Amino acid sequence: MSYLDDEIVKNFNQLNIEFEISQEAEHDLIVEKINAIVPFFGNQIAWSQFKENTYIGPSPSQATLALLEKKIKEATKHNVIFIGDATDNAYLISATDLMQSLQIFSKIPQHTYILQKQLDWIACISFEGDIDFAIF
Repeated sequence: MSYLDDEIVKNFNQLNIEFEISQEAEHDLIVEKINAIVPFFGNQIAWSQFKENTYIGPSPSQATLALLEKKIKEATKHNVIFIGDATDNAYLISATDLMQSLQIFSKIPQHTYILQKQLDWIACISFEGDIDFAIF
C-alpha cells in the first residue's frame, strides 16, 4: 500500500466511512476495463467523445464537489468505485458516504476516477483540478 493509500484509509477511518478495498485482481480488471472502454487523448480522458458529458468545474471547491455528487447520485444508487493513478487500491464506497469521499479524494495529487463496475458512467477529478462527468 502506498503512502497515499495509507492517508486515504486513515481519513476513512477517522470519518467512520465504511469501505472495501478491491483485491489486486479486481483492481487490475477495473483498470483494464477503463483502458478498453474509455477514450483517452494522451493521459486525459477525451470527454468530448462521450454522448453526454459535463465539465463540472476547474477546481475541487465545495460547489463543484456538490454538483459532482448530484450527478453521480442521479446516475446510481449503488456503491461507487474510486481508483487513482497514484494509489494502489480501488475503493468501494456507499453512495451515502459520497460527499465525504469526494472531499478526501479531491485532495489527493492524482487523477481520481469514479465509476461503477458496469462502467455506464465515469467521473474524474484530475491532477490539474478539473472535474468532469460523462455517461456512456
